[in-house]
Amino acid sequence: MLDHVFILAGGSGTRLWPASNSGRPKQFIPVQDGKSLLHLTIERAFGLGIRGSVIIITLADQLEPVLEECRKIDVGEGRIKVVPEPAARNTAPAIAIAAEYLKSRSRTGRDQTVAVLTADHLITPLEKFTGDMENADALARQEKLVTFGVPPTRPETGYGYIESGEELKNGYLVASFREKPDEATAVKFLEGGNYYWNSGMFAFRVKTYLEELSAHTPEIGELFEGIGAKGHSRLVDGIEVVMEGPDVEDLYRRSPKDSIDYAVMEKSDRVAMVSATFDWNDIGSWEEMAALYEERRNVQSGAPETEAGDVAADDQELVSIESEGNFVYSDLPVALCGVKDLMVVVKNGAVLIAKKGAGQQVKQVVEELKKRGSSDIL
Repeated sequence: MLDHVFILAGGSGTRLWPASNSGRPKQFIPVQDGKSLLHLTIERAFGLGIRGSVIIITLADQLEPVLEECRKIDVGEGRIKVVPEPAARNTAPAIAIAAEYLKSRSRTGRDQTVAVLTADHLITPLEKFTGDMENADALARQEKLVTFGVPPTRPETGYGYIESGEELKNGYLVASFREKPDEATAVKFLEGGNYYWNSGMFAFRVKTYLEELSAHTPEIGELFEGIGAKGHSRLVDGIEVVMEGPDVEDLYRRSPKDSIDYAVMEKSDRVAMVSATFDWNDIGSWEEMAALYEERRNVQSGAPETEAGDVAADDQELVSIESEGNFVYSDLPVALCGVKDLMVVVKNGAVLIAKKGAGQQVKQVVEELKKRGSSDIL
């Protein structure tokens, strides 16, 4: 099995505003048995049976809520490490600093394999996830950069796609990466049978990623080279905070912003894909969150999936009069009268009311609030 797991936990999660904001983004939202998405991701990472550490890369101003989540999980001193980035520079630098840290820790660090997970996805069941990770580890040990493709269930326009190529023993070569398509193209992708949703998760050897980063985006790869030996570390309640200090801060001031997709994956000829057998949900909209709670309610109550009753998250008080198909996620009691298919979110001193199907417009709301200077509710 893989040696280590990186968890990317520095996102802002604007599509789930106002529950997700700059102070406590999406990965800290409780979604299952009172556990946050980050909490569930850490448990899932250790559930793989890894030999090494879980390294969480987050922003320095999110360090305290990350540590708060880590304290809830007892896995032994030092097995969870947190890299607090001084500034947001996207995923390519975030993965680079964690990879350089591992490379500096031992003579074999550069040959170790890592999985890269995001902190804000919901994945089940663990058994299938583990099996797919074993396939990814096998490909990573053949010097492949591995990504995970999710078989599409609908013509989704909100995800990027991966086109699979030649079949391998543990997966496929990647023929191409595709940007988020329009509706007609998404239908063609679904019908084609060899296009997959891009999950944003990866696996590779440390040296493979660093070599490909330096080859294709040297302005990041060469800049980060050797930084692993220069960062400071400290222990906080059994959790090791690593890669702090002036050298790291200076590096981040000079680093470009770039994603792993653009910096490495779309340029390399060493990319392979594992077709995911696990269930994957990036909870990228309030519709996805509503569907999650609706499914849970139906399972618990034995109600048919098509039943159009209103759903309130986490036993929140809801009064519903001649209303149906609504979802409520609120700090306060909510009453609905004569309405249908609404999503009502009351969190962090702000209110969102959206019709189901309009959830992607929440990002536009956040942009408009930024223009107005309403930072106090963002």
